[in-house]
Amino acid sequence: MSGASVQPVFRLLPLACACMLANSVFAQEHRHSDEHNHHVGAEPLLGETVEIKAAVGTDTFSKDVDTQYLSRTLAQDLQDSFKLDPSIQVGTGSRNGQKIFLRGVEDLHLNIQIDGARQGANVFHHQARVQIDPFLMKQVRVFTGPAQADAGPGALGGSVQFQTVDAQDLLQGKLFGARLGAQYESASDFIGGIAAAYGQVNEHMGILAYTRTNTNNEVRAGGGDSMVSTDGEHNNYLFKGSLLDYEGHSLRISTSRSLDYGGALRANYPWQTNQGTIRGGDKQRISNESHTLNYQFKPDSQPGVDMGVDLYTGEVGLKRFLPSGTTEWVTESRGFNLHNTSRFDTGNIGHALTYGVDYYRDEGISRSQNVTLTEHGSNTGLYIQNRMNLGAFRLSGGIRHDRYTTYYADQYKASGDEWSPNISGEWDLLTGDNQLTLFAGYGQSIRGGRLNQAGWLNKYTPDFVLGNNGKLDPESATQYEWGARWHTLDMFMDGDHAGFDISFYKTRIDDYLVTNGEGPTGVTDRIYNADGDVTSRGFDVRAHWGTQSLLMNLAYSHNSFRGYDGLPGDTTGASARVGVSTGDRLVLDTLWQVRPDLSLGYTLTAVERLTDVRPGRPEKPGYVVHDLQLQWQPQAASGQLELTLALENLFDKRYAEHSTVRVINNDGSELASWEAGRNLRLGLDWRF
Repeated sequence: MSGASVQPVFRLLPLACACMLANSVFAQEHRHSDEHNHHVGAEPLLGETVEIKAAVGTDTFSKDVDTQYLSRTLAQDLQDSFKLDPSIQVGTGSRNGQKIFLRGVEDLHLNIQIDGARQGANVFHHQARVQIDPFLMKQVRVFTGPAQADAGPGALGGSVQFQTVDAQDLLQGKLFGARLGAQYESASDFIGGIAAAYGQVNEHMGILAYTRTNTNNEVRAGGGDSMVSTDGEHNNYLFKGSLLDYEGHSLRISTSRSLDYGGALRANYPWQTNQGTIRGGDKQRISNESHTLNYQFKPDSQPGVDMGVDLYTGEVGLKRFLPSGTTEWVTESRGFNLHNTSRFDTGNIGHALTYGVDYYRDEGISRSQNVTLTEHGSNTGLYIQNRMNLGAFRLSGGIRHDRYTTYYADQYKASGDEWSPNISGEWDLLTGDNQLTLFAGYGQSIRGGRLNQAGWLNKYTPDFVLGNNGKLDPESATQYEWGARWHTLDMFMDGDHAGFDISFYKTRIDDYLVTNGEGPTGVTDRIYNADGDVTSRGFDVRAHWGTQSLLMNLAYSHNSFRGYDGLPGDTTGASARVGVSTGDRLVLDTLWQVRPDLSLGYTLTAVERLTDVRPGRPEKPGYVVHDLQLQWQPQAASGQLELTLALENLFDKRYAEHSTVRVINNDGSELASWEAGRNLRLGLDWRF
């Protein structure tokens, strides 16, 4: 890493040092200690406190999102869900245009799953890429480092796994429960409501039914002006049955649907542009439907059997209602993951050997005026991963084999197969109340020919050329990560805990797949592998300090991203589908449990000015934003009633995320989709 690339770090370090001196440090679940789970639980907004503890054998490079934060901030969308993690940014604009950037790499190059169902439909640019409801999330786990063999296909830049709540999580020992909730936001006159019912049919089986609806007007940016085409309506539905721990068997079956009405066709585009104004008149509906089955068999008497299967099918569609008729772009997906983990010992070494097969098939469909165009692709993966415990050492190694086939425009074939190895390890230098662990890892992953955007299937030309003489190489990633974790008890007083970790990383993506066709008049005359590499490198710093009633968090991320042309990642043109360069980011979060029925929170987000930009592009301004939160459960209501208040962007700062699309005017000025200004969020929940 060059000295020039590290320099921006030191402009934010005074703030970080001041926070550290105030004992304001970041809370992270330590692999070897769960002592702070008992005073600040992870709580899905739907129900009572549900604690999420690190599972035995958790991979070196995984970390969990603080789901309790989603509750106290009344999280509504993808951007809200990752606000505490500076290594993850969400490109914004209208809600239906949000997409994830993990260490600069955009989500088409990640493996994203909800209850085992692979996400990431390529419908049209960023539209409907990942649709989640934070109210339903029990656990959100992020894998940032080298991909394990059982992480699934296409994890070029990492993985994100969402897990929804079961009825049993919400019942807390009761036979039946329900919840009614209402939410309001001042920045967009947002009004929303939730209704949920959950019950236990018998000792092992529970049923959950959930619906949520909300509407909002145009979002008011910092400074007072409204942003055109940010109004809309959003509805979510979930029905889930869960049979748990029945003679070693567990079965979860769920069906979900989300509907989003409104917004511009290019939802993350600045509305002031001519194209943005035209798109502002579009009427459209985005739908996401998913059906999943998760089965596990883990008998107590057979350590060699921990078998599971995940089956899913889903459809994501964007439908435009135009004077000339309707146009619909759809991605249909289905797949499975069949696996088993055998646990055994060889001498003093404990093994957790996971092996299995996964498969998916995606189809892109374009329907317009009685014309239907399609293309499809599939991938079959075989994998084996052995996680070994050698006392002070833990070692994990594995390999997967992927065979893929893609038919572009239903006729141009790309196929092949590749092997992807990985190895990582941890070493406990110190144990007990004062712990120090070193870790490092290396891994490879590939993705075969991915589909074109469904909205671009009508752009193929008669003289289309596939790759080099009809051959496409798979995109392949090489990932490195190394660092250290430290954790201690009774640092400043009896009963407190503190920790610190730092990770250095580098990801290189070779043979990036380039698809021509950008712009309203663009054509797809070629799909080919780029000559240059895509690279993401940098470091993350995380720390925490807490007591029985106070938890302080600090996280800092520095990332340098380069596209296949060797230039910083941008948010317009062809590079917009690769990744994005962003300024250094620091997040400070504090939660104070004033008394059992009252908690107060404060979050500071500071982003460094980005000077590392492409030639001819202006620098991206830095910004600092302050948020406050309050949650109160009146004692007279016996814990059944909860009031949540959150005040975001306290000082009405006018700013845009660095991952948001920006457009340069002829006079050199720049336009962007601004974030919401001062925003009061209110939530009232009645559980009975």
